[in-house]
Amino acid sequence: MTTQDSNNSQQNGGDSAPKPASKPGNSRTRRRAAQRAKAAEAARQRQEQEARERRTRSIILAVAALIVVVALIAAIIIWNKNSSKTTDTAAQASEEQSAYAALQETLKTVQNIPSHATAQGGFVITKNYDYQKIDGAPTIEEYFDPLCPGCGSLNRKIDAELETMVKAGQINLEIHPNGFLDQLTTDQYPTRAAAAIAYVAENDPEHVLDFIKGLYAEDFQPSETNYKAVSDADIQQVATDAGVTADVASHCTDGTYIEWVDAMHTYTPHRAITKNVEGNNKGSMTTPTIIINGYFWNLVELTSSDYAQLILQAIGLDESNVGTDVMPSIGSDGAPLVGANYLSSSDSASSSSK
Repeated sequence: MTTQDSNNSQQNGGDSAPKPASKPGNSRTRRRAAQRAKAAEAARQRQEQEARERRTRSIILAVAALIVVVALIAAIIIWNKNSSKTTDTAAQASEEQSAYAALQETLKTVQNIPSHATAQGGFVITKNYDYQKIDGAPTIEEYFDPLCPGCGSLNRKIDAELETMVKAGQINLEIHPNGFLDQLTTDQYPTRAAAAIAYVAENDPEHVLDFIKGLYAEDFQPSETNYKAVSDADIQQVATDAGVTADVASHCTDGTYIEWVDAMHTYTPHRAITKNVEGNNKGSMTTPTIIINGYFWNLVELTSSDYAQLILQAIGLDESNVGTDVMPSIGSDGAPLVGANYLSSSDSASSSSK
């Protein structure tokens, strides 16, 4: 190649000719665009974060408001319930006080009042047969009507154990004979039999439980739905068979305490402690009624019909210890361990067990 050719090649821009340099403005534009995109993304993320935080605060506030509303509703319900209970308790107390005051007026005209009966119409039966409660022993009160089939059924299930515990000094048994069902008979048998029980309890307490057991025997207790008259002689024979002394047996049907039984009939159903706490008869008394240490023993709540076992559980005594010197665990003031989950009347001023 000649020198002329070489010069022509350089002038004509051969393969080794350098490329033109980039303009400084293009690089700055790209950097600014990237910065704007990064800033926009950061702003978007901040907005999303703030939105999430607002939603979280809204949820927290909503939950807090809901908790406040629920708490307020619960407080209102509890207040209404307590207010209603207080109102009911006050009404029952007023009813009971009025009935007791009326009873005292009625008793002024009753000729014969058993001297060993409590002011609430019960007879305390213990191993000493002195009408005095044994310290430390729980008190079981029985309210019953001689015609009542439920009373007879319960008696046949539990009274053998009760009598055994009485004789062992493990319980105080307080019996309340009533004559509520006269209208179902032709001869006022319930009141006559209740008055006979009161007479035996007053004059021969050692045999009164056997006398009651005889009246509730399946081959003697009259039918509530198909009643047949029961004579005084029939009642006297039951007393004699129970071991009641001849003199007491022959006079137990004289009607000595009929007026007294009638008077107690006007008071007992109005005692708050005797009223059912649930079921169809809530707020009213029915027989049989059991009270343990001043607490209503809720037969409706108990699902088993093995009442002998249940009453032992209620006073905290193992079946193997019935009739021994082992005392029930609840003592003289404790609430029943089963069957008393609804209402306690232990603070009732009229409770005879207090």
